[in-house]
Amino acid sequence: MENEVKNAAVKSAAEGIQPQNTRARMPFSPGTKKGARLRPVFDYLMDENVSLSELGRRVGISRQSMSTRFAVDDCKVSDMEKMAEALGYEFVWSFKKKAQV
Repeated sequence: MENEVKNAAVKSAAEGIQPQNTRARMPFSPGTKKGARLRPVFDYLMDENVSLSELGRRVGISRQSMSTRFAVDDCKVSDMEKMAEALGYEFVWSFKKKAQV
């Protein structure tokens, strides 16, 4: 099994095939509430094959600060707008009236 993984990696490297964003590491634990707010942003990073370092560069925030934002799951709305813009998305934030019980 281990040799198969190594052989696949060597073959893809020889053919110049780039794997999907293997450099990004999830900065929060899946299946927990931690990371719930910024999880969609992380998913967009994976979809666009952009690392946290690259997103930080595009937004003007250091890699360390970007990692901290994801690790503590806290970010300003203005930073969310910048991140969305840097990834080619539109940030929409809205309020919706709750149904009366």
